Amino acid sequence: MRKKKIGALLMSACMVTSLAACGGGDDVTPTPTPVPSTGGSEATPAPTDAAEPTQGSETTPEPTQEANDPTPTEAATAPTGDAVVIRYGTHWVNDLDPNYVDEVTGEYTMGESQRQAALAALAEVKSQLNVEFEFIQYSADTREELMTSVLAGNPVCDLALIWGGAEGTVLAQNVLQQLDDYAYIFEDEDTSWMFYDKLYGHNYLMSNVIRYKQRWPLIFNLTMIEKVDSLKDENGNTITPMDHYLNGTWTWSTFTDYLTKIQAYYANTAAPDGTTYDTIQAYETDHRFAGLSAMYAAGGAIYGNSGLEPDSAESIKGVQYVEELFEKKLLVDPGVYDDGYTPRWTTAADDFGKGATVFTDCPDWWIGGVATSASDRGEVVGIVPWPREDSLSIDDPEYSQAITLGDSVGVLKGVDPEKTELALKAYALYWVSYYKALGGVDSVAAYKEQNAIQELNSMNIDVLNEKYGEQIIECFLAIGDKLVNDYADLLGLRVTWDDIIGKSMYGIDGMSSYDVAVQANKNLFTNVTSNMESILASNEIHDNQAPSVDGSTAVFAAGTDPASVNWAEYFTANDSVDGELDMTKAEYKVSDGTDFTTPGSYGDAVEAKISDAAGNTGSKKIRVVIYNPDNTTAPTIAAKAELPSVKLDTDTSTISWKDFIDSATDVDGIDVSDTITADLSELDTTTPGTYNVALTVTDYAGNTGSATIEVTVAAE
Repeated sequence: MRKKKIGALLMSACMVTSLAACGGGDDVTPTPTPVPSTGGSEATPAPTDAAEPTQGSETTPEPTQEANDPTPTEAATAPTGDAVVIRYGTHWVNDLDPNYVDEVTGEYTMGESQRQAALAALAEVKSQLNVEFEFIQYSADTREELMTSVLAGNPVCDLALIWGGAEGTVLAQNVLQQLDDYAYIFEDEDTSWMFYDKLYGHNYLMSNVIRYKQRWPLIFNLTMIEKVDSLKDENGNTITPMDHYLNGTWTWSTFTDYLTKIQAYYANTAAPDGTTYDTIQAYETDHRFAGLSAMYAAGGAIYGNSGLEPDSAESIKGVQYVEELFEKKLLVDPGVYDDGYTPRWTTAADDFGKGATVFTDCPDWWIGGVATSASDRGEVVGIVPWPREDSLSIDDPEYSQAITLGDSVGVLKGVDPEKTELALKAYALYWVSYYKALGGVDSVAAYKEQNAIQELNSMNIDVLNEKYGEQIIECFLAIGDKLVNDYADLLGLRVTWDDIIGKSMYGIDGMSSYDVAVQANKNLFTNVTSNMESILASNEIHDNQAPSVDGSTAVFAAGTDPASVNWAEYFTANDSVDGELDMTKAEYKVSDGTDFTTPGSYGDAVEAKISDAAGNTGSKKIRVVIYNPDNTTAPTIAAKAELPSVKLDTDTSTISWKDFIDSATDVDGIDVSDTITADLSELDTTTPGTYNVALTVTDYAGNTGSATIEVTVAAE
């Protein structure tokens, strides 16, 4: 059956490739995942995939509807009357609201195929449930706005999208509803992938992302493998990792043997210039992701259905296998940072792209680049599930592939049960309808298989390769079949685990092996989980947002006594719950390197720390400038060798004159560029030409210096 599907997928690939070549396709590769903004203090997560959740072992609560009632995806009598508005909040409305237009261009911000699918989904939700979505852009940091709105008794939205990486913080605020009683909405095949497993005993979060692959899948260079004679069969045909997987022999012992033969072949082959090792490696990777994959391939996890599992027999077995590969030098790291145990980020994948290693665990967003580099050399890149522990069968449910999670969605406390139920039904119906419309198919499963080929194309993997194309697709689909959510990152446990596996592999802090290290440091995990369990067991909203502290540069004459300074005058602090804070209650520390007797500019010279009523502490460091009050020498200005031009009709008040100078300093070398003023009496930005502009700076002792520059107003 799978063979026939792959044939159909290959036909689809040919059509997609033809459309792309002819320029006739529009948004060939769907990208429905909302892209996070970079505003505020939020980190910008890379676009992510997530895995289909595995339902926990706990009993599912009885449905709150009759068993024969229609599910959200079944036809039903359309409700009448005014539509119910469900507020759908997000940190980046541009890629969620199909009716959103760019304020400058007036154009829709969603890709047209995604927009049409979203409009179709909205129409379906309106038709079946009489619900309309109101897409809301958060006005502040997601973590802050969700918390403060719930504390105020006025949740900002009904469905709250949370950017990937913020879930742990939001969960710890205790602002999300338990969704256990609504699990029935997500019981069928089309919707079950949306519903996350229980976390700390309850369901809190959902996903809207169709998942295909791990965040760091195992990829390899097929062309380099073909050169290894010891990997050929009696007929001279190379036995690839994909052959092993499809034949059911892709186990740890097979992988070890495979790497051993590759390492022996390339032991004396020089690696390309600019890569980590002098010779080509069998498997250069980031041990953290290899370790995580091995744990799941053995049936382990950091946090699984039964809670914490980093010290389970399966998890230990997985990491020990990676440690064995590391000790045998069949697996190598691309060098580590100054801490001595953290692999250099993405360096192994970069080396793979240059042809310096045969295998690597590659970031999914990086695969396209490295596959293109290989293709430019006439080489083929393959992909395969991470090999399984030998005692497991290929169909054993314990044999899985780990995937870290992306953006999640929850329901805020303060939304009443009736509206919560309707919001979740609308959410499930919307995303099912969206993917069906986007793929022109009648099920989410069909969309997932159909779009697998496009996903591979987006990674520049050659699915049309005459020799390997079908195997690549089949192994890629197999990865999707075995995906299991890795909740450790979401719950704030991955950082601890990363440190333990790294230190154990390099023997740092007395961690000689993972099994010993994880047992000795189990409290580092339980401290996190116990704290979270305590918060979630209470009825209180937990303020975990630190106040925002700001500060301005402080300027003093040499000889000023820092103890006499009222530092509160140079700082302000605002808390999302408590409002403006009294900076006279802050703690101040002057750095040892700040000399109040010697003129100069001292960065991070004074730090202010202040806590809000909930005990969250914010801090800020400011620069201190010490100047010579007896100085009588004029400061100097050095203009840039190549001055920027000014556009025609530019508002002169918007011109940054700092852009025209290399430096502006006083006699002691202190930067005084912040004091620049410009004489604009000769400048006419309405007429092209070259004009004289006199720039003047004033040092902290009151001396002035000036220089005249020629400013060109460009015609275009």
